[in-house]
Amino acid sequence: MEQILASAATAPIDVDMNNFMAEVVEGSSQIPVIVQFWAPWCGPCKQLGPVLEKVVAAAHGKVKMVRVNIDDNQQIAQQLRVQSVPTVYAFVDGQPVDGFSGAQPESALTQFVEKLSSMGGAGADIAGMLEAANTAVETQDFAGAMQIYQQVMEADPESADALAGLVRCLTGMRDHLAAREIIDQLNDEFREKPSMQAAIAALELAERAAESAGDLDLAQAAVAANPEDLQARQDLAMALFATGDNAGAMAQLLESIRVDRSWNDEAARLQLLEFFKTLGAANPDVMAARRQLSTLLFS
Repeated sequence: MEQILASAATAPIDVDMNNFMAEVVEGSSQIPVIVQFWAPWCGPCKQLGPVLEKVVAAAHGKVKMVRVNIDDNQQIAQQLRVQSVPTVYAFVDGQPVDGFSGAQPESALTQFVEKLSSMGGAGADIAGMLEAANTAVETQDFAGAMQIYQQVMEADPESADALAGLVRCLTGMRDHLAAREIIDQLNDEFREKPSMQAAIAALELAERAAESAGDLDLAQAAVAANPEDLQARQDLAMALFATGDNAGAMAQLLESIRVDRSWNDEAARLQLLEFFKTLGAANPDVMAARRQLSTLLFS
């Protein structure tokens, strides 16, 4: 499990004018945010950064850290009157509440972070973060979701839901080997969690679909040659799903149901339901396909 947690750790995110408001001003209303102003040419920045990241990680989610490259974001630096780098500001409820300039010893950074942690109340809103991450997964924002799941794991290293979310993200990004590596390290207790069971099922479906990806051209040609070849449509659906064309994959299954719902013990409908379960009810492609399925079944 320690190896999994280590792989989940990430460097602080870089913010600019596009996301400073969301990540720092608005974000600090949920959890204190440390902003490190730095520059690639700054030697003391290279000394401070790793130590500050270490201390923030040790706070287990009670604070968050972001970075601002002043060379690329002079407007932010000017607005906050940053005169030199490294400079660090701490934000709570949208306002800077503390800060310092120059490299600092680890003991001073620990005191700084502990003080800031006490201003943030109980720490991370785990339930809210998981809800936001799950929503991001269902809209296929895997990168955004992964970042949130990683933050949850920093705050709660035993969160099976967050770990399952990481597997879902890796699966969605088609990094099946990394997802499988996490699954293979799990003990039985983690494997039996409902969220992890769902993540494993999604990975297994993606792995099966990936085996069909190389046959995409053949399946497309077979369907074009005979639109009523329902096995070819089934194969094409899996190949399309493997490439990330979820809407196209479900369209093939819907057409198969329209042609012959009972074919192969309703294989197309069952495969479609598996797609629904894997992608999630809030996925826009799933919502559209559900409406079409209802029309087919009840018309």
